[in-house]
Amino acid sequence: VDTFAQFGVTKGNLPLIMSQLSQGAVICLFSHTGFQDAADGASHQATTYFSAVAGIPNTTVIALSTKEEAESLMYQAIKRYEEAVNKGKTPETTVFFFGREKHPVSYIDGANYGWAKAQVLRQGTDGIIVTHGPLVQQALKAATELEAKGKNITVINNPFINKIDVETFKDQLAKNGNKIVTVEDHQLTAGAGAMLCHALKQEGLEFNMKSLGNDGHFGQSSYTALELYKKFGFDADAMINQF
Repeated sequence: VDTFAQFGVTKGNLPLIMSQLSQGAVICLFSHTGFQDAADGASHQATTYFSAVAGIPNTTVIALSTKEEAESLMYQAIKRYEEAVNKGKTPETTVFFFGREKHPVSYIDGANYGWAKAQVLRQGTDGIIVTHGPLVQQALKAATELEAKGKNITVINNPFINKIDVETFKDQLAKNGNKIVTVEDHQLTAGAGAMLCHALKQEGLEFNMKSLGNDGHFGQSSYTALELYKKFGFDADAMINQF
């Protein structure tokens, strides 16, 4: 299944639910997430795409940030589907979200894209920025600029939105003074940061947290997504200001 995220989650929510009830799982690629569809404006800008699908039973939600990540995780999703069928089980539905503007090939050489694993792209000691998708580029930019100011920031790419890699976050929180900033091109209500915080608190972890994202606004037209990231307060500069 391939369509814009805005239409995949609004028109597609019932079919996604019924496909699982009917044991007919699907693999979806929903593009133009959030403000990445800058030119088309509010009607085309999905801002509730995670919350719309993350709670559907037997559904995994993934936000893609690079070409290599997309290829690896799509291959794994197909193989997992095949293995479930061969065992007589209902495969999980996998919903991939990705942007519109150019994605890099990769962020680090020889990266390992483990299923349901968060990816530490940069190791620091003064706090964590965790994000996904196109905003990973902004997080790495913020970390580079903070390094020049004497701050060593950990950057984590967390593609599995509703399958939290608790062990990685537990380890990294201990190394970073239990400070974490989540960033997303999504409504803060029921978004990736909220799901991450809930999962970590369920494990009894204590930490200081700040979430940047869309705080209750519809979008608008713009030449690039970055212009909207700046306006709504979750670009690299906004991340820098948290430290």
